[in-house]
Amino acid sequence: MTVALNPTPCATPPTRSLFEASRLTDLVHIFDEDIQLCLYPRSPIEPITRYFAAAGEQGLLGLGFRLVATPGQALDIPGLAALPGRDALLQDMAYLLDIYAELIGCPQVGIRLEVLDRAMCPRFHVDRTGVRMLCTYYGQGTEWLSEDAADRSKLGRLAQGMPDETSGLIRNPKAIRQAPPFALLLLKGTQWQGNDGRGAIHRSPAPDPLQPCRVLLALDAIW
Repeated sequence: MTVALNPTPCATPPTRSLFEASRLTDLVHIFDEDIQLCLYPRSPIEPITRYFAAAGEQGLLGLGFRLVATPGQALDIPGLAALPGRDALLQDMAYLLDIYAELIGCPQVGIRLEVLDRAMCPRFHVDRTGVRMLCTYYGQGTEWLSEDAADRSKLGRLAQGMPDETSGLIRNPKAIRQAPPFALLLLKGTQWQGNDGRGAIHRSPAPDPLQPCRVLLALDAIW
């Protein structure tokens, strides 16, 4: 599968550290110097939503998986429950893998599917990666703070053990954003060239009592 990702004119210029893409091709703006996060909303894929709902009801979600995949090759993951919607999930993961590999230009991609009943990374942080793609298939999406809404001097150990809500990290609680299900989220990390001391500030959402399970797909370049 070949995915063309040439930039297209955009009526709305990037604002601060976030670029909200209206076209798939706009994901190339993650390479803009000031952009740390790029969001591309997608409509939910109902067969995939029903697949995870059924797998959860039947206790078949498992713990997820990790593998290394090559773009253009079909995905075959025996551990996925054999329920209606499985093929749609495999096709979408292969599609996202191709998009990501075409965008980054990497020969292989590390795929990680996390099945979570708690916040994996509950505190705001920055990843030590290049550019990572996240997609929440089920449950609550990833949360993030824009550059002007956060105090980087309070990240991680610099918070001296204080919660994000009281450390001073969050300048404006109303500015916390959350990705909707199935949206593509590109996060630039500190290991991206020229991005040391920067990176997208994000965290896992708190569990939702009405839908405590969360299924998250993460893609990372392998060279």
